[in-house]
Amino acid sequence: MAKARIPIIRRSKVSRPGNPDSASERVIAGRTGRKPGRSFFQRKSIEELAAEQGIKPTKLDDILGKGAHLWESDHEFEQFVADIYARRREGREPSKQ
Repeated sequence: MAKARIPIIRRSKVSRPGNPDSASERVIAGRTGRKPGRSFFQRKSIEELAAEQGIKPTKLDDILGKGAHLWESDHEFEQFVADIYARRREGREPSKQ
């Protein structure tokens, strides 16, 4: 007769409650096993951040006038902008009762 295989369930000591060596406590204490990268703490310019993310510079002349076809008149556009500002103010003003 063949022996039945019983699966072994292994539990990590790290995930047990009360274990001072849990993953979150290691991160808080800075004991992750990795050295912190110096680049994280260095300040970067807008140009450096954009280059890292693959964003190319845009010229103002290229974007001026884009979307002008979305409104039939200047008055309609100005009303659109005024409505945006009014919606932003809704939550800031004290209620009038």
